[in-house]
Amino acid sequence: MALVSSSIPNLSNGVSQQSPSVRLDSQAEEQINAFSSVISGLRKRPPTQYLATLMTNALANGNYFIHVINRDITERYIVIADNNNIRVFDFNGTEKTVNKPSGYSYLSSGNPLTDFKAVTVADHTFLLNKSITTAITASTSSTETSNALVHVKQGNYESVYRVFIDNTQKAAYTTSGTDKATLQTDHIAGQLASQLSSNTSGYSIGRNGSTILISRTTGADFQLRTEDSSGNQALVGVRKTVQSFSDLPARAFSGFTVRVNGDASSEADDYYVQYVSNTTSQGYWKETVRQTHDTYVTHSTLPWKLVREANGTFTFTPNSWEGRTVGDFDSAPDPSFIGRKINDVFFHRNRLGFISDENVILSRSGSYFKFYPETVTTVLDTDPIDVAVSHTKVSILRHAIPFNETLLLFSDQTQFMLSAGDSLTPATVSINQTTEYESSLQASPIGAGEYVYFATNREGYAGLREFFVQADTSSNVAIDATLNVSRYIKGSATALVTSTNEDMLFMLTDGVHTTPTCYVYKYLRRDGQALQMSWSKWEFPHTDRILNMSVIESTAYFLMQRGTSIILERMQLQEAPVVTTSGKMVYLDSLAAGSSPATNQVTFTVDGQSFVGYPYTMSYTFSTQYKKTSGLGGSQVTDTSGRLQLRNFKLLYKDTGMFGVSTVTTSGQAHSYTFSGPPLGLLTLGTVAEVNGEFQFPVLSKNDRIAITVTNSTPYPSSFQSAEWKGFYTTKSGRI
Repeated sequence: MALVSSSIPNLSNGVSQQSPSVRLDSQAEEQINAFSSVISGLRKRPPTQYLATLMTNALANGNYFIHVINRDITERYIVIADNNNIRVFDFNGTEKTVNKPSGYSYLSSGNPLTDFKAVTVADHTFLLNKSITTAITASTSSTETSNALVHVKQGNYESVYRVFIDNTQKAAYTTSGTDKATLQTDHIAGQLASQLSSNTSGYSIGRNGSTILISRTTGADFQLRTEDSSGNQALVGVRKTVQSFSDLPARAFSGFTVRVNGDASSEADDYYVQYVSNTTSQGYWKETVRQTHDTYVTHSTLPWKLVREANGTFTFTPNSWEGRTVGDFDSAPDPSFIGRKINDVFFHRNRLGFISDENVILSRSGSYFKFYPETVTTVLDTDPIDVAVSHTKVSILRHAIPFNETLLLFSDQTQFMLSAGDSLTPATVSINQTTEYESSLQASPIGAGEYVYFATNREGYAGLREFFVQADTSSNVAIDATLNVSRYIKGSATALVTSTNEDMLFMLTDGVHTTPTCYVYKYLRRDGQALQMSWSKWEFPHTDRILNMSVIESTAYFLMQRGTSIILERMQLQEAPVVTTSGKMVYLDSLAAGSSPATNQVTFTVDGQSFVGYPYTMSYTFSTQYKKTSGLGGSQVTDTSGRLQLRNFKLLYKDTGMFGVSTVTTSGQAHSYTFSGPPLGLLTLGTVAEVNGEFQFPVLSKNDRIAITVTNSTPYPSSFQSAEWKGFYTTKSGRI
């Protein structure tokens, strides 16, 4: 038997569910309401501070969709939407006027929490209802206009010009062989137009210079044919189509539409033009849409917009989505989301985007409401983009995450990457499979620096994967960040929130807990190496549920529901949170200055101020301790060949007010030890006493038959840097 000792250099790596014999010394059996920091050690988590009560008539089930608008450092808003209303509050709790001129029918949903998604671009927030199928509205014109043009291109001596309608000659004119005046194209057109007016019934005849318009006022359709004695090159009839744009007259009639065929062997290059008049004698041809094909997106079925107005109010209305303005059903097809449900809305490289089924659809560059091409005569770099993923499995896309100039796409089992190099255009875009991991996509994946995090499911428990690109190989990897806590996070993830300032990730789940719980992942990396991967949980015992959480800079904001009230609270995540005039924090949840505590609240006076809030308990349960020896390469090897009888434990603390320690053996013997702060002579009335030192307590038990837990349920801070233990080790055999 030998007296042995060991130290736990830090307590910063959170919970591990691995066998205690293979855990790191810095990992715990359980950690609740503690903050793992490599700088200040293991400390009591910061409290939430009361900001405002937003609502007092909340839905009992808390089924709200909540979106935070971080417009700038002085303007931040909280959007709360349910199935029949939308409300906006600032971070002071002041409700803003929301104008709803078109009502809120788009918000109809049985589950707003999962059906709604939103993205904010400047002062516009696009709100998506994933349960609504998109639609289009057909053209208001039922038939194509029945009209034609006759254009006199040349006037030649002794030439005959004839116009036939339905194979019957209706007009003919022969120019003189000597009279130059009869050669003028306007004169020839006038003669032909006069005869057409006299010889046709049910038609309207008009003339603009050398161009004649023939419009049928009764009946359905007609045929037009022109002839001339100059090889049919002097008189041109235009009825529905022309072979080339050059066949069109310079002057025509406003609204006249014709198809330009282009290559006769293909319809792919066909397009439509319409004459636009400036004055009686001037105008131009403009590319347009085929009559009866000018369909429009049904505005009420696509995402609506919530716009912050200049006067500080908000307006909730449908967007003015542009319909087809050029081409036809073939040359300018409907975007693939038409007739389907949209699963996500996002903003990427100056384009508004949707995902629907297996397709990614991006608006025109810089024109967020336009998903049809500007022209069908050529493909422009600014044109909309509509591409599908390709995979052997059905890959319904659920989420799109902009990431490092690319777009990550998530289906239930596969991850894809949309990339395009320097410029995102229809010609350069491509989608490739990047990784293939099963995922749980109720919670939207989220980016944090060079990583993207997404949730997974493990038979009633949630997991988390970190997606990143390996710099040395340019390959994509999604490592399991919950490998050592595979059955720790109860339920499925409902929200992922990150803080890049503090290197933290927060996960909310739908698991059944005794109190509302937030799971916390604290990490630290250097040169690609993980120096800290700490999992723990924060519990909020005086709250019905956590409706929403967001992080701005180093401050976390919580929307808590208590009964029928929705309350906004904040938490300072930085190393030294401040609340009092002397820079000290009071560790009570829903912390507020006051003197009249509500039920279950306590009042605490410091620096001459009274604070009221709910007490909460920090606890940290040590892993089973083992004697370890040095292995190859400086590794630690657990020695289980003998018996370790723990004698005592020592905690090294800093900036600490009060805490307690409990030990419980497997046979049920329990002991408690309390650190009550500095001696009375060192206390100053009305201040928070924080001291540094060591706290030693007895253990007197076999190492694997005792649980050692540190707790702090007081309003005072506590911070632990390391721990040490001593014990007797008896070997049963010797190694050879």
